[in-house]
Amino acid sequence: MTAKPSELHVGIIGCGWLGSALAKELQRNNNHVIVTTTTMTKQPKLTQLGLQNELLTLPDDKAKLSAFNIFKQHQLVICIPPQLKHGQKNYIDKIKLLVSAANQGSVKRLILISTTAVYRGLTGKVNENSILNLGDEKVQALVLAEQALNNFKGESAIIRFAGLVGEDRHPGNFLARKTQLINGDAPVNIIHQHDAVGIIMSLLININTATSHFSRQKTTIFNGVSCTHPSRKSFYQQAAKSLQLTQPQFDDSKALTESKIICAKKIQDKLNYQFVYPDLLAWLTLNKY
Repeated sequence: MTAKPSELHVGIIGCGWLGSALAKELQRNNNHVIVTTTTMTKQPKLTQLGLQNELLTLPDDKAKLSAFNIFKQHQLVICIPPQLKHGQKNYIDKIKLLVSAANQGSVKRLILISTTAVYRGLTGKVNENSILNLGDEKVQALVLAEQALNNFKGESAIIRFAGLVGEDRHPGNFLARKTQLINGDAPVNIIHQHDAVGIIMSLLININTATSHFSRQKTTIFNGVSCTHPSRKSFYQQAAKSLQLTQPQFDDSKALTESKIICAKKIQDKLNYQFVYPDLLAWLTLNKY
C-alpha cells in the first residue's frame, strides 16, 4: 500500500511511560508506528492497543538487529532510560548498537531522548551550548552516548528532557515517600508529558521546518523543559496541597550550592514550539486530585 504523503513511519525503541504516550499520539494521527519492549509479558497489552511491537533486548539481540522491522522505519526515536543511578553500565554500548543498526536499515532520521542530568554540577542559567562537567562520571557517560549519534549517516537530534510529570505521574507522589526536603529556594526544571510528546512530534512532523535545523555533520541538541521555574518550596507545597497531603518541610541548613535554570529558548525559537503547560505551578493549582 502506498503511504499517504502526511503519514509518518516511526519506530520507538523503548515503550515506557514516555514512549507509550508518544506511540499513542502517533497512532491517534493515523501514522504507522512500531515499538519495542524488553518485557515479553508486555507484548499482549501493546498488541491489544493496536501497536505493532517487537521484543528487543540488548546486548542479547545484537547479532540479529538487522532483522528487526523497527529499523526499516523512516524515523527512529530511542527512548530508553540511561538508569545510571541504578548501576547501568552498558547504556553507551546500547546506543552505539542502535545507531549501527539504524545505519544498516532504512532509518533517515534518528532522535535520542536524553536527560538534563547531563548538566550535573553546573549552576546559573544553562543551555545546549554550556560547557559540561566531564569530570563527573555520569555526565561523561551521557555525553559519550549522545556523541554516538554523530556516527549516524542521516539526520539526528537529541532532546534533553528535564524531570517528567503528568496526570499519572503527579509530583506530589514524591512527597509520600519523602516529606523532609532541602534547597527550597532552588528553581525547578520540569516538563509535562504532554509537552514532551509535543516536542518530539514537532521534530517528527514538521519535516520542512525541522530539516533546516538538522545537520548530517553534527547532531542537533534541544532542551525539553518548561519555560517557567518556580522554587522547589512553592512547587512542592502546591503539589502537596493539590493531593491534600501534609505540607513538606524544608531544611534550609542543608541547602545545596548547585542551583540552575535550564533554558527552553532554542526549542521555542527553532521549532516555534508553543507549550501547552508553560507554567507547571499553575497546572498544579488548577488540577485538584
